[in-house]
Amino acid sequence: MSTIAVVSLLAGCGGASVGEPAAEPVSQLTFHPCDGFGPDALAASGIDDTEPVKFEDREIPFQRWACSYFSYDPYFSVVVSSNGRLLSETENDTRLTLMEDTQIAGHRTLLHDFPGGLACVASVDFDTAVLEIMVGHKQVVVGTTEQACPLALKVARDLGPYFPERL
Repeated sequence: MSTIAVVSLLAGCGGASVGEPAAEPVSQLTFHPCDGFGPDALAASGIDDTEPVKFEDREIPFQRWACSYFSYDPYFSVVVSSNGRLLSETENDTRLTLMEDTQIAGHRTLLHDFPGGLACVASVDFDTAVLEIMVGHKQVVVGTTEQACPLALKVARDLGPYFPERL
């Protein structure tokens, strides 16, 4: 086989094969969790009605808008974020340990323990984006996976009636 034929053959190997679906484009976020959940949603989920700590918006490697809320009875913090990525990316993340696969407010939701027992995260599918509710371990009251995961799932369920139509 000539050099030109080999180069042409290798150049054609980089694209999608015939019959394979192309990767779905991820939409731009429109819902910021710091602004999108009002006092009723926060009260329903046990989050104190104090000003959230807003993190810097991130665009790379994917769009992420996040903020941290607090509860003082019981004491815990929760990070809520809108993420411009597909749930399959979370589902296939080998760093995470799947604890539960469930539905919340009509959305598939994956509950994962984050590596090293640092946090538990409920990832709620919005087709082209994911809403994450993360409760950290090693806090004053929440110190284990067994405490953080049910709490992350509870906050996600309590926020469920207040979910936007899209992220």
